[in-house]
Amino acid sequence: MLKIITLICALAGLLTALSLESWIRSRIVRNEVSAGTFAELKNRNREFWSIQYLPLAIMTVLIGAAIFVFVGHLNAAVFLGGAVLCLLSVVTGSLTVVSGSISSSSAAVSGDIRTSLKTAYRSASVMGLSVSSIALVGLGALFLFLDTDQLIKLIASFALGASLVSLCTGISGTAFSGAYSLIVKSDDFTDYTGMFIGSGADLVETYILSACSAALLADVGVNTSGVLSTFTASSAARYPLIVLASGIAASIIGIMLYRGKISKNPTAGLTAGNITAAVIIIAVSAFFSNVVLQSYVYAVCVAAGILAVLVTGEASKAYSVDGIVFRRNMPEARKAVAGQSMIFSLSIGMISVVIPAVITTAAVIIAYQFASFYGIALAAVGINSMAAVNMAVRGFAINTASASEITSVSDPEAESPNPADVLLTASVKSDPVGKTYTGVSAYVTLVALFTALSVVGNNMSTNILSTSVYTGMMIGAVTVFVCAGLIIRSIRLTSRVLRSRLESDDSEKRITSLRGLFPIYLISLIIPLAAAAAGGVNGLIAFACSATITGMCVIFTFNNSGRYFDRMATETLGTVIKLMVAVTLVVAPLFIEFRGFF
Repeated sequence: MLKIITLICALAGLLTALSLESWIRSRIVRNEVSAGTFAELKNRNREFWSIQYLPLAIMTVLIGAAIFVFVGHLNAAVFLGGAVLCLLSVVTGSLTVVSGSISSSSAAVSGDIRTSLKTAYRSASVMGLSVSSIALVGLGALFLFLDTDQLIKLIASFALGASLVSLCTGISGTAFSGAYSLIVKSDDFTDYTGMFIGSGADLVETYILSACSAALLADVGVNTSGVLSTFTASSAARYPLIVLASGIAASIIGIMLYRGKISKNPTAGLTAGNITAAVIIIAVSAFFSNVVLQSYVYAVCVAAGILAVLVTGEASKAYSVDGIVFRRNMPEARKAVAGQSMIFSLSIGMISVVIPAVITTAAVIIAYQFASFYGIALAAVGINSMAAVNMAVRGFAINTASASEITSVSDPEAESPNPADVLLTASVKSDPVGKTYTGVSAYVTLVALFTALSVVGNNMSTNILSTSVYTGMMIGAVTVFVCAGLIIRSIRLTSRVLRSRLESDDSEKRITSLRGLFPIYLISLIIPLAAAAAGGVNGLIAFACSATITGMCVIFTFNNSGRYFDRMATETLGTVIKLMVAVTLVVAPLFIEFRGFF
């Protein structure tokens, strides 16, 4: 029955994505302007993917070979499978990035703002449905055809393969789009291709890692379930698949509810789809929680994660263009010069960390009280079950920003209300919500992975005053800031290459590489090993914990600090941290007997 439900929901998601893609293409207005813009976007999209092959191939081969030698040949095969699955899902979802921008801007130029907003939302939905459906097929193959012991041994390698692809495409995508935003001319538009693809890559990584953490903590779920429980670790490992499958079906319903109504708020109706999907997921997870795990308490853990992401998303609206924080401080912000404005926005971002920190901590504690560490993993699964509809909101902000710039270039003399301004307002108001959804999903998943690492390392208690633990904590915290600095540096170096191309008026000159990214790749792989060498498994656990908490604070600070900082947050820094934690899961068994140099 579980196999049938998983397959049906995954196929339904893919068919819906194909149907929406066809609908989006039918909304493109064919004329000389749209044809030229369409060709330019296709060239940029093709250029972005052309620079991914070499670094991705090098990283995949090197890590695959290392896993083959030091961990095992089955782990290496599963690692490659996770990498291929992630790449396939992202490539499939990114097919809509060009048509979505063109069709949305075409509708806006023709004066049909409602269709423009609806198209931007559905274009993002295609990415969300594609990556979650394809990821569910891969997870289903692992969870349903491997026994529990095999699954626990191999699932971390599978997650690492997905994380590697997500890292390469996510960070390079942000660097690509961020560089364009620094050098764009008045008669041109910023390229959002990389940012959109990076969001999809980050989504599929988090989606897979949440299921991975639940599988690794299945035994904990059985051991803490009480003497009256009769379910097995196999049931506990497979229950999250039901939640994820129901999430795809619920997201389809939520996505189709959005009609693009404007009223006074161009983002009106976005929340309704998420709430509808949440209600359906909680109801289905409660039913199967009682059937599969003989108790409703596990559905409470799922609900805790879902409610946390919804409440935090609503709270983040205070940092949108007309939010209470912006309105209260608008006079000061307008008087400030550029440098002061950056400092002011950064201070607001730092203060904003309190909201997601309190809400997500409450959700984690509630989930832990009901089902121990397994409950935390279920909270992460609950959040990621809404991946498609949450991606629709995040992608909506990206797509409307792209369509706004294309519209302003295509029709600069548009009468009031200017379609480009309406689209820009929609982007600015929905952007904090979409980024918050992504950030909360990443953080709770990282907490689940950190607890899973404690189980894998056979160490559920750690003395924070020991030298090995303190060293690991310090390495984790410092690494977060180093990676953030390298991401900023990469965007700046890539912008130089783009500026050189534009200033030479040589349209054939292409970017041969995304500058400055290899140090980030190397750090992501080497630093976890350094933490293990310094403190063994204790050092690894401390490293993962410190990187998770520090990363959460930095990510939410950047998310709410305005356009100067937000592009180096969730889809970049969060992706780096998730890969490093995935590396710790794979290498932890190798360091169980090793106590570290300190």
